[in-house]
Amino acid sequence: MEVARTGFALPTPDEVEQLYALATSRPPQVEDADVAAVYAALYDLALDRADLVAVTAREVGELVGFGCGHRWHWQEQTDEWSRDLAERLGDDAAQLEGSFAVQLLAVHPRFGRQGLGFELLKQLMVASAASVYWLLTADADTPARRLFRRMGYRPLTLDSEAPNGEPGLILLHG
Repeated sequence: MEVARTGFALPTPDEVEQLYALATSRPPQVEDADVAAVYAALYDLALDRADLVAVTAREVGELVGFGCGHRWHWQEQTDEWSRDLAERLGDDAAQLEGSFAVQLLAVHPRFGRQGLGFELLKQLMVASAASVYWLLTADADTPARRLFRRMGYRPLTLDSEAPNGEPGLILLHG
């Protein structure tokens, strides 16, 4: 596994979209292909950030695991989703200020349940050098949610909307 930061061997948005589409192509976390496109577009925007941290896993050149994120500062979040999130969180929004937002974590189905997701998230957290982390996940019993719980993430709120329009769960660590 290689840990990459902005300017180094980062995957293309197309690679990230393909991986996310594969990672969410089977139950229990099946999502439409357009959700993969949303995450690829968010990653493409994040490529311009100096504070982007990304971790990758490749098998014979193929992207089989990926995680990325960046520091979260409310004043930089001008999109509608972020404004809505701040409103829904109310006073709890302050807990996210300056934290590291885990934007995406995806593992190819061939490599599922082999510890790759754990290793990617651990490496992402170490590389970010943050003390507080947060992420959004489906409000369902998925392997990802079980991973986050094992790694010490705890629910902050249950009423957030995930990019696929389904109920989401904001998890906080630290």
